[in-house]
Amino acid sequence: MGKSRFIELMAKSMDGSANKEELDELELFLNQHPGYKKIQQVTDALTGTLNNDSEVLPTTINSKLDELWVKIKDSEETETEVSTTNVRPFNWRWIGAAAAVAVLALFGFLFYNRQAKQQLDVAVTKKIDVPFGKMMQVTLSDGTKVKLNAGSHFSYPSVFQAGQREVSLEGEGFFEVTKNPKRPFLVHTAGFTVKVLGTVFNVKAYRNDKTTETTLLKGKVQVELADDPEKKIILSPHEKLTINNPAQGVPNQAVKTTVAKIKYEVATLPVVSNDVYAENAWIDHKIMFANNDFEDVARQMERKYDVRIVFADEALKKEQISGVLENESLDTALNFLRQIVPLQSKIDGSTVYLSYKSKKITTTN
Repeated sequence: MGKSRFIELMAKSMDGSANKEELDELELFLNQHPGYKKIQQVTDALTGTLNNDSEVLPTTINSKLDELWVKIKDSEETETEVSTTNVRPFNWRWIGAAAAVAVLALFGFLFYNRQAKQQLDVAVTKKIDVPFGKMMQVTLSDGTKVKLNAGSHFSYPSVFQAGQREVSLEGEGFFEVTKNPKRPFLVHTAGFTVKVLGTVFNVKAYRNDKTTETTLLKGKVQVELADDPEKKIILSPHEKLTINNPAQGVPNQAVKTTVAKIKYEVATLPVVSNDVYAENAWIDHKIMFANNDFEDVARQMERKYDVRIVFADEALKKEQISGVLENESLDTALNFLRQIVPLQSKIDGSTVYLSYKSKKITTTN
């Protein structure tokens, strides 16, 4: 059956002029091609033979089509009154009008559904909360891949709006952004926004850390500070931006003085063959540290092992330590740290207590 025959049968079905053979022919065609049943549902809604037409067409489309339907029926009645024969001639004008109604309704229906779906998708904001001891990965609607470290909170739209791609992060994420020069990709954090077109980079922005970081591996990024939006910091491959966070519990004036001295710094990463640095080692389940404060390493361990670490000695927090933790259990990791720092540990449930190891006092006569 060709398109013209289908339109003819649909039109005759709509105005009630189709005989049994024609209705059977139409039904057989619809059974063989189920996709065309959507058009039949639309025309049924127009003729009032559908039980629940509100499920097929939105109210605005229904009202407009009702007006068009009345005009077409009025035109048909006028032509019938001026006819001089008892047999009504085959009304090709009516077929054209009916086909136009069907096509209009179909395209209106499909356009409405597509627009409604796009608006619904854009309006939906998804959120991922990664628990301690876990890592997660998500692929965004544009193909961008994001790996999320433990303790991260990530928000993103199910479908990006036209012209721009924006997400929000609290925690740590490794981004492999699909390149699109016409649609910049923005990562919003509490302290800064990273803008890219297509690149590979790591963002570390935990709320309680002393610093936030952006490490670029490929491409180019632009970082805009939240408290100084006019300042644009451009990073090249293998560069790392470190921003000092205001110290918690420190008076505002002291914070301002500290920030005035060192607000941020850009450093060049050492050249390595596999692009694995301390900044992105976490995606391979590693913790790499070189002359880091023990306190900073402990925060990473808390996220990796889903524990709370308590220091009994303040001086222990400032011990400078170096090493790599990979697939070790918590006990094995603590044994490794004992080789670096003279410490003792106690595990009580999910809390780890650390203190300096007691020194034996020997007496001589």
